[in-house]
Amino acid sequence: MTVKTTYLLLYNTLSSTLWLRILLGVTAALLSPTHPSPNNIYPHLEPQTRWTQTVAIAEILHAATGLTRAPVLPTFIQIFTRCVQVWAVNYQYPEPTASSPAYPALLLAWSAADAVRYAYFGFLQAGIRVEVVKWLRYSLFVVLYPVGIGSEWWLMSKAAAATANPIGAGVFYFCLVLYVPGAFMMYSYMLKQRRKALERG
Repeated sequence: MTVKTTYLLLYNTLSSTLWLRILLGVTAALLSPTHPSPNNIYPHLEPQTRWTQTVAIAEILHAATGLTRAPVLPTFIQIFTRCVQVWAVNYQYPEPTASSPAYPALLLAWSAADAVRYAYFGFLQAGIRVEVVKWLRYSLFVVLYPVGIGSEWWLMSKAAAATANPIGAGVFYFCLVLYVPGAFMMYSYMLKQRRKALERG
């Protein structure tokens, strides 16, 4: 096994494990009869989600340097918008984030999609074919992307309404407008990827 393969195997295994932990955490919290409120989810999972997502910045470098075959622009857009979400919205505006049902919905969508995605890439690096994981990787996004993007948009709109800084609000509203073409571009890209991947399968 080469150094590149070993590194990518470790990176994907770590990332899948971190997102799986978030998925199990938010699921357990939502199913708990004593702590079903979004307010109880935020303090436990926000720091973990923020740092787990920040680790993914490495993927932009992976794509830009040719370490992976991922296209640079879609990778940058997805990672950048998520980092803006966790640092400029969820972290900076805890009250509207913690009280909104959109926050656990966001965590469910992100963590389910990424736990599977990183597991799939990890299996690829290990030379293991698991068809059900491949199918999930290229199918779950059909439902999870709209949930995740819609939750991001809603939480950002709440942050825009909560900020007293007119410049900050202006930036948020500008980003909210960009979500429409950005979401269409990413969703269309993933549909094409799904068609290619499952046809090859």
